[in-house]
Amino acid sequence: MEQSSRRRHTRHNLKKGLTLGLIVAISGLLLASSPWGRWLEEEIGLSWLFNIRGPQVAPPEVVVVSIDQDSSAKLELENKPRKWPRVLHAHLVNKLAKKGVSTIGFDIIFDEPRDPEHNQAFAEQMRKASNVILFQYLRQENITVDTKQTVHIEKLVLPVKVLKDNALGMAPFPLPKVPAKVNHFLLYKPSLGDAPTMPVVLMQTYALPVYDELYHLLASRIPEQLAGLPGNQQQLVSQRQIHVTTKKLRQLFRDNPQLGEQLLRQVETNAANYNTQQQRLLTTLINTYTSPYSRYLNFYGPARSIQTIPYHEVLFNEQLDLTGKVVLVGFSEQFQPEQKDGFYTVFSDADSGLDISGVEIIATAFANLLTGETLTASAAWLDISLLVGWAILLCIGLRVLPGYLQIPAAMVLAFIYSIAAYLAFKQNSYWLPLAVPVLWQVPLATLATLFWRYTDVKRERRNIRQAFGYHLPVNVVDQLAEGINHITDDGQQVHGIILATDAQQYTRLSEQLDPQALHNLMNRYYETLFTPIRQHNGVVSDVVGDAAMAIWASADDDRAKREAACLAALDIRAAVDEFNTAQPKMALPTRMGLHYGEVVMGHVGAVDHYEYRAVGDIVNTATRIEGLNKQLGTRILASDAVLASLDGINARKLGRFLLAGKHKPITIYELLGKQKQVTDDQQARFIEAIEQFAHGDWQGAYDRFSQYLEQNPLDGPSQFYKQLTQEYLRQPPAEWDGIIRMSEK
Repeated sequence: MEQSSRRRHTRHNLKKGLTLGLIVAISGLLLASSPWGRWLEEEIGLSWLFNIRGPQVAPPEVVVVSIDQDSSAKLELENKPRKWPRVLHAHLVNKLAKKGVSTIGFDIIFDEPRDPEHNQAFAEQMRKASNVILFQYLRQENITVDTKQTVHIEKLVLPVKVLKDNALGMAPFPLPKVPAKVNHFLLYKPSLGDAPTMPVVLMQTYALPVYDELYHLLASRIPEQLAGLPGNQQQLVSQRQIHVTTKKLRQLFRDNPQLGEQLLRQVETNAANYNTQQQRLLTTLINTYTSPYSRYLNFYGPARSIQTIPYHEVLFNEQLDLTGKVVLVGFSEQFQPEQKDGFYTVFSDADSGLDISGVEIIATAFANLLTGETLTASAAWLDISLLVGWAILLCIGLRVLPGYLQIPAAMVLAFIYSIAAYLAFKQNSYWLPLAVPVLWQVPLATLATLFWRYTDVKRERRNIRQAFGYHLPVNVVDQLAEGINHITDDGQQVHGIILATDAQQYTRLSEQLDPQALHNLMNRYYETLFTPIRQHNGVVSDVVGDAAMAIWASADDDRAKREAACLAALDIRAAVDEFNTAQPKMALPTRMGLHYGEVVMGHVGAVDHYEYRAVGDIVNTATRIEGLNKQLGTRILASDAVLASLDGINARKLGRFLLAGKHKPITIYELLGKQKQVTDDQQARFIEAIEQFAHGDWQGAYDRFSQYLEQNPLDGPSQFYKQLTQEYLRQPPAEWDGIIRMSEK
């Protein structure tokens, strides 16, 4: 049975954990799909992953040539890149070409005409190098149509014609304006017809050595779609529009969704036909053309994490080895006071305010493409599965644990999840949701589980309180709920009215009925008894077989409680009569006795078994009074201590009795009813007979009781006294003090 109970409890916890997990999962999905949830992941989750991972070594193939204050000072120029004489850029390109640089990109706007001779010199060096990509500025304009509607458009601002015609290509690189954080970059600009951005055009330039191989691969798959595409590297370079070719290649892969996967398999199958560098470049190119429109930047660290060389040093340092490098030229300051082209990123320095320059972001994007280490965000289906599975696992795990372990367990689980997300990020550049699972779902699951457990405990306590309330007074149950130490307390001394009851014919019925039928009968019987007791604010303190005991307790003598006990006894008599009338074959006539005095209320017992009950002489006396009903033929007897000063109860005095086993006599009354239910004449005749008996007038008492019995032949006390006076007439007591001594309990 114990194992079955544990299994039910476990299933109950699992069911609740699953239900709670689904609620937490849905809340996580709603948050994750909202703008605020995405903000949380990028601003907090992604930043945390980058900062914990720390800086990484950038690929050596990428170099930034920085236009900065130091170079401006060395060259005696303004620290404004657009104002520098373009003949300097001609010298720079010449130097870079001589050093064997593979690709050059300028992150400088060349839309102003400026000095023609300088322009020509710059253009000539770009033509000779055949590997220079210029920056295109993306201008946003608002155009009013029909004086009513404003249309927002984006327009590419081209370099001056002489530079545009002699560069190998051009490309934009749109970035958000400060203070928006830069987390991703565009590879292609949909609003410009999928125009490739600077990193993509640089990649195609860097991969010129394998253009012929790429063309042959395309020709083997889609030969009919290659019209207008340069057939080899020489044609591509001679056209001086590599950005146009790059855009066409992108379109080919867009039009043929399976093309990228097919070409990658073909490269792998024919690996023997390529050297390592060729295979790497082909794979990188194909992945670039099949990439989504944007990718998340995998930053290498704070500003200048990518190798950065001052502009002037390239011009004057002949020892620099830049063979095969991709060089990005642009404004990049080392210190914030002179920075004019910075962007807010996860590695922005909060102390100095130093951000990462635009040219460094281009270099980072290109390096990510080159190494295949752009940050990969998990797919939507995986995010959904992860948020749902994590929430269910979290809630079930917390639900089955004890309450005191839930918060530590939640912290451990959050730590484990964070470590898993961190390892995926560090080792595979894979970005799993972090902020929503850890900062939202974990606290929500913990609080919800704790709250649910609190409601469970509260409900269990209420159920236990209700269950114990069937056995103990409510205030005692509350004391036990506060601490078990109340059980071993000394108890509380109070003034109490004890009501003892006993059912006739119980022994006979217990022999006739089977246990279940007897059980059901006694439950109905006790419901009949207990209802009036509860209605009159009494407490049932003990039940043994066919006998029960109730108590009305107070700190001081409370006349209202004594009256309530008497009224309860009268109501019990009426209820039992109705109960017996309804089932005469299983009738349980009930006798009751009431006594009042001081008792101690507390837990009585030892070791591992205690019972809550009243302890004191009045408890035993109330039981003796109840037993006196058998000799007197009455239903309800009470002591004079109970009835003192009570005006609302009609009772007749039955005399003074010394009960069996007792040393002090008490005056006993029979409760007849409420004041309005019995006439005074009836009581007066009986009282006269009792007084004669008390004064030892046995003959007079005998005659009075005989006369009373003629009118009330079933009156038990009169029968008792008539029989007793007969005995005293035959043999008077040696000493008479008016007290009747009872030998039977």
